[in-house]
Amino acid sequence: MAASQEVSASRRELFALLENVDTVKEFFAHIADDVQWTMHGQHPLAGQYRSRAELIPATIGQVLPLLSGGLRFHIKALHGDGPVSVVEMQGVGVALDGVPYDPFYVWVCHFDPQGDTIVTVDAYIDSVVVTDILHRLAPR
Repeated sequence: MAASQEVSASRRELFALLENVDTVKEFFAHIADDVQWTMHGQHPLAGQYRSRAELIPATIGQVLPLLSGGLRFHIKALHGDGPVSVVEMQGVGVALDGVPYDPFYVWVCHFDPQGDTIVTVDAYIDSVVVTDILHRLAPR
């Protein structure tokens, strides 16, 4: 993981959970139940989500069944250690038809005052890659 100097070890460890398919779910436990998550873009997953319970099935829950072996993220850069951290990452997965699933993501994550829980996210994803897998493989 590439990280800027000002990022604490605990913040790096939190986002490092995204780099292993077995710990991605653990990362999402650090998102507030009432998270305000905006998925920007022009793709089927774009929209505003008002809770973790709404977010997970509407986004990653739509993609995971279309992948063989799960999804993880390669952290390209992590910036900020206060109330806001920005993470740049590449998805790492393989679709059921063998095509790589590798969209680029940028998440702007706002933390609670204690800095332990993500309460607001502005998420940006490669719209073409997401639209392609959903149109190619999602059940109709």
